[in-house]
Amino acid sequence: MLWILLSLGTALFSATEAALTRHGFEHASPSSAVAAPLMTSLPLFALTLPFLDAPRLEPGFWTVLAALVPINALGFYLQSWSFKSSPLSLTVPFMAFTPAFVLATGFIALGETPSMLGCLGVLVTVAGGYLLYAEKDAGIWAPFKAVLQERGSMLMLAAALVWSVASVMGKKLILLSSPLYAGCIFSLAHNLALLVFLAIIGQVRLRELRPRAGHALSLGLCLYLHIICHFAAVSMTTVAYMLSIKRLNGLFALGFERFVFHQPLLRHRLHGTAWMTAGAVIIALAGN
Repeated sequence: MLWILLSLGTALFSATEAALTRHGFEHASPSSAVAAPLMTSLPLFALTLPFLDAPRLEPGFWTVLAALVPINALGFYLQSWSFKSSPLSLTVPFMAFTPAFVLATGFIALGETPSMLGCLGVLVTVAGGYLLYAEKDAGIWAPFKAVLQERGSMLMLAAALVWSVASVMGKKLILLSSPLYAGCIFSLAHNLALLVFLAIIGQVRLRELRPRAGHALSLGLCLYLHIICHFAAVSMTTVAYMLSIKRLNGLFALGFERFVFHQPLLRHRLHGTAWMTAGAVIIALAGN
């Protein structure tokens, strides 16, 4: 099905963004790594709009957009704060919980009701995403035990909840317009808002971006394709299904670690891989 291919494309492009950021911006400031794709993807979204048939905007479109931009930015801020506050092994596993939260937010905001088989697939994928980055030596329950002790764990769990709200609002934006139009308009507003904010606080450092222009352009292209695939895919299925497939970006990230950065593949991560693959298959069957 087309939505599965588009969701896999979203997973691949988002994982590629992470790999390019690590490879090209490892010695740059975090703000430069954030600003680069926001800045270089702006022309792509702006140039796409004239080629789209302008949809009829339903009442509430601009209100949803105005609320979605700061909510999405809040999720991004919480995620970044989480990474700085605690070890990745105690934070990254909670990123997988967004699809589980969407089972609730999608029903409340959109009335989406996945089948029992679909819900099972979502939960199996969430479990796999959690196991993928939970460190074996610390115990698979270590992230949960750290929630009340580690600020980063709590922040990432909050970020996952915020993303679940932002995701269903993005679907709402599509229902009030069209997938590609909504994706481009949202990205233009979101990117500009974050860039202006970074400029106001003095965190846009062009001197750091110039030597990394090639990587910055590649990041912008990946972000553009990520957003286009995301909005197209989520328009064709329930948000929880699409986000579960998108969370396979963890598997693509493992591939980059193993074959591009030559990191050893830890055996316990194979369990997470198996669970995520099984969950994706279940969702594919449920989505037919």
